[in-house]
Amino acid sequence: MRRYAGIRTAATNTTSTTAPMWAVYGAATFRLALYDLLHGADATPADNYGEFNLVRATTLGTTSATFTPQALDPGDPAALGSFVTTWSLQPTVGAATTGVLQWTQNSRAAFRWVAVPDGEIIIAATAAAGLACMPVGSNTATTYQTTIHWRE
Repeated sequence: MRRYAGIRTAATNTTSTTAPMWAVYGAATFRLALYDLLHGADATPADNYGEFNLVRATTLGTTSATFTPQALDPGDPAALGSFVTTWSLQPTVGAATTGVLQWTQNSRAAFRWVAVPDGEIIIAATAAAGLACMPVGSNTATTYQTTIHWRE
């Protein structure tokens, strides 16, 4: 089992149903499994909230920035999955109300989700299938940092 990390820094939660903060994509040759997500604000502490939804994505869009996934075991090969951080043409994502993981957080606190054994969120072995983090609500634009771990 190969495991990888993706990191997104300084993504602003500008409420949107079409523009993800980040996305992770698999490939037609394997099913990617998301098992850990850490998300927190890096702005000046304040009592603000952000609401986020992890939704299925069905197209990559046109990427303009990606993060090179880091192998958690230095003996593993380069990741087959990709971690996308910005787009010049947005990907196609599911409706914000049909996500697979939704959370609301105060910007003073970090949020962490860890899958129970066999509870990972699976991305189908289909080209351009993925998961996108949608900023679906907030009372102010705040920047967030995210770290995710997945296995291939």
